[in-house]
Amino acid sequence: MDIIRFKLSGIRFRILIITISTVFCISIAILFVSYQTVSQNLLNNMIQSSETKVSFLCNSINSNINNVKNFISTCRANRKIMSFAMENLTHSSKVKREAHDFIFENYRANKGIAQNLVRVVVIGNERDDIIQIVEATNSSTFVSAESVTSLPYFSKLTDNNESVGILSDPFFTTKKVSMIPMADPIYHPFEDKIIGYVFTELSTTTITDPIIENIPEGSTDLYFRIDNHLYKYSNNALEPCRDSFTLIDDMGQYALNDKTKITRMYNNETSEIVFLISRPLEIDGWYITECVSTDVYSKTMQKSFKNTFIMILLAALFITVVLYLFLYHTVSVPVSKLQKRIKKIEKGDFSRDPSTEWNHELGDIGRTINNLSETVQTMVEQKVEDEKKKNEYEYKMLQSQINPHFLYNTLNSIKWMATIQNAPGIAEMTTALSRLMKSVSKGTKSTISIKRELELVKDYFTIQKYRYGGIITLEIENDDPELLSCEILKFSLQPIVENAIFHGIEPKGTAGKITIHIYSDEVNDVHIDVTDDGIGMDEETMIKVLNEPSETAVFFKEIGINNVNKRIQYNYGEKYGLFIKSEVGEYTTVTVLLPNKKCEDEL
Repeated sequence: MDIIRFKLSGIRFRILIITISTVFCISIAILFVSYQTVSQNLLNNMIQSSETKVSFLCNSINSNINNVKNFISTCRANRKIMSFAMENLTHSSKVKREAHDFIFENYRANKGIAQNLVRVVVIGNERDDIIQIVEATNSSTFVSAESVTSLPYFSKLTDNNESVGILSDPFFTTKKVSMIPMADPIYHPFEDKIIGYVFTELSTTTITDPIIENIPEGSTDLYFRIDNHLYKYSNNALEPCRDSFTLIDDMGQYALNDKTKITRMYNNETSEIVFLISRPLEIDGWYITECVSTDVYSKTMQKSFKNTFIMILLAALFITVVLYLFLYHTVSVPVSKLQKRIKKIEKGDFSRDPSTEWNHELGDIGRTINNLSETVQTMVEQKVEDEKKKNEYEYKMLQSQINPHFLYNTLNSIKWMATIQNAPGIAEMTTALSRLMKSVSKGTKSTISIKRELELVKDYFTIQKYRYGGIITLEIENDDPELLSCEILKFSLQPIVENAIFHGIEPKGTAGKITIHIYSDEVNDVHIDVTDDGIGMDEETMIKVLNEPSETAVFFKEIGINNVNKRIQYNYGEKYGLFIKSEVGEYTTVTVLLPNKKCEDEL
């Protein structure tokens, strides 16, 4: 039943939900990060594997191409070939025979040449006949210099050095042979001019044989590019490619070699995204490209993470069940007992229940509840006792309010007696003290106007003036009468004047003067400078006065300069307070900085 009563809105359910959500989120985050990491690694490995494959093919094809290029270079540089090309006699059999024998010997000496070349033709600009090497198995028509030079693409090969792609041999009569025509000039040995050409027909087997030998048929899509001509490898042959691609982005960062170009393209024919890994061959403008479909990549990724996702879901479900059982035994049961215990206390049962004091945090709560129940009665009794003491304190406060009134009434009587007996000094001191005592006991407001504060300072100074035999004087300067209505904390100036008398003028041993100057600054704050011409103070003493409580205050034991400074800052902010400027043996000025705020009593 307790399990059924598990509240969906309870803290246990919230803990369960939060924990499971956290586990699930962490699992998803780990899965996502893993997916990204594995995806990057898989993509990187797939592209690098393809790059390695293409690089290997390029090396094999380049080997065939270099073999042919070396053969052609040897022919072009040979003196016998040059002599044949320069000979202007059409029927010079010796020169022609020597040139033919040289080409034939080199042709037969290298087996790769026969496999990679369909036809070799040497043409001289000054003669009509040619030297031709062609496999006997290939039947062809009569070939002459004119039939070669009149080919529609011959001028492109010689004048513009432009590739024309893969074509059918125009001289074969019995079968169709695919070849790549090339024409390389033969230069005069002593002059910078062309005396003839070596016309060759490169067999497409130069490209296809390495593919057949190393790549299983149908395992991948390979393309061969000659300048602007694109061919696709299919059925062990190169066929014109009808596929067109649109560039998505360059993926050169995956390349192992600077020569390899990797791009992600959109195949307009198949409507899929593919990776093209291209690598140049030895001949400029010739490339081998492998096309890798992203479908293979996507299927591999889905297969890799499908089982992982299922395992995460099963793990989350398992954690949910285990956590639920754990919370039930460690939270639900103890909380239920604590609730029953609290209900007993509500009914007045304050007895201790040891069964709620487990050795964990909830047990600490149980012990606290037991301790609380045992002390409830004591707290009630203590409250009654506190009420009695409170009444006593209120009575004493009434007494403290009566005593100051009695004191300044008595002082008024003394004043009148002193006046009758013609003792004006005693009357003036008594009047000043009476007003001071009345101000102390009157009202609860902590702020008064500057005008009233100055009146209190004058009363205090009157008493001190008679005490010191009239050797101290007080002068008040006010730049603006409106400032007298501004607010100041009650008894802010009296401790400053007291400090000026006892610590500035009295140690000097001669007459002294205290000046109070009231003015405002450019931001309209109120300044009250209290300056004495006493002994002054050094930097250390100024810091001590502002930061340490006064131990020698006479009129108010607890109100010194330090106290005044803190009261002002507490009420108006850190910007305001007291500031001291002094020179030893010359003077001391204590500046009270206040906001320009009108006192409510003066409004």
